[in-house]
Amino acid sequence: MDATGYPKLDAGKCVRRIRRYRQGDLHAFERFWNAQAGEAFAAERARAFQRLLSGNPFSSTRDDYVVLELDGRVAAYEGLMPFRFSISGRDVDGFIYHDTMVAPEMRGKGVGRAFVQAILRDRPEFSIAVWMNAPNSHVFEKCGWLPVDGLPTYVRGYSLQNMVKTRYRLVNAAVEHTARKVFALLYRLEKKVFDFSGRGYHIDRVDYFDDRVDTLFQSLKHEFAFIAHRSGSILNWKFADSPVSRFVRLICLKGDRLQGYLVFKPGLEQDGRKIATIFDFLCSPRDPGLFRALMRRAVLEIEKTGPDTVEVLCTDRRFARVLKTMGFVRARENPGALKYIHADAAGRPAGIGMGENWFYTFGDGDKVFWAW
Repeated sequence: MDATGYPKLDAGKCVRRIRRYRQGDLHAFERFWNAQAGEAFAAERARAFQRLLSGNPFSSTRDDYVVLELDGRVAAYEGLMPFRFSISGRDVDGFIYHDTMVAPEMRGKGVGRAFVQAILRDRPEFSIAVWMNAPNSHVFEKCGWLPVDGLPTYVRGYSLQNMVKTRYRLVNAAVEHTARKVFALLYRLEKKVFDFSGRGYHIDRVDYFDDRVDTLFQSLKHEFAFIAHRSGSILNWKFADSPVSRFVRLICLKGDRLQGYLVFKPGLEQDGRKIATIFDFLCSPRDPGLFRALMRRAVLEIEKTGPDTVEVLCTDRRFARVLKTMGFVRARENPGALKYIHADAAGRPAGIGMGENWFYTFGDGDKVFWAW
């Protein structure tokens, strides 16, 4: 072991050492990011990286990355975020693995797999890994991580752009124009047929969340077999404490009592389409009218921006039933979105590999820090 508590790995004349992140490592990280997508991307990622490290309420050290040194040079890194989970109502401390990267010149040599295996030997706590790309997902599976299946994204469409294409530009334009009129007619009819008044609920925007979210989460965590902790400090770290944050934060009150919240981001251009994302929400799954009221308010605000699509990741069937009544359809399954390991440390919980037992949203991943 070295002074950080991580093992030294000797491979012939090459000395590999795993240690905690140091501030000087950021230059090496920026080199990785620059090789990945250029200088502008690297600069934005460096700013987001600092906020990710500094704000975690579960971190006591604010250096929650580990680094692999190869002969004194940074060869790989792994984000290792301390976090707390509720499993069948019981609090379990563990980690969220995210943001894995190997130096471009070291890829394909088994470096990433040996790195992850060494970390796992030193950290036997219950852990999840979020939103791995295909190469990283393959490495993690070889190291013993197991997938959580059935994490569907639901979408509500406003356009057929990039979906229906012919050789003729005028035909494409006519189809798109007609589709937008049909969607608009359907959603106007929806507003007349369905009651979205919320039965006395008051929904409004907020700049920051307060400790009423803590009370809300504690009252609801028993409703879900697996859920990552949510509190005012966690939500502000993710969705508010950023000078360029475009997240819209909604809360739902009945009297003075917080009933639920929802966070979304208006439409952003992705592959030529304007996609709005519901990043996170929480309310009682036993009150579909409350969830419908929150979603309705979000959709009404999003529609003002002229989106092509609204997307929401929803694992709980009770919420999914509401989405279907609002014109959302199941669009994709996200097979790499969530993996887990060291389930023994959490008491071998039953049903952990089934997405329907989780409450999991886009906000449970690290994309909230990188998505400017």
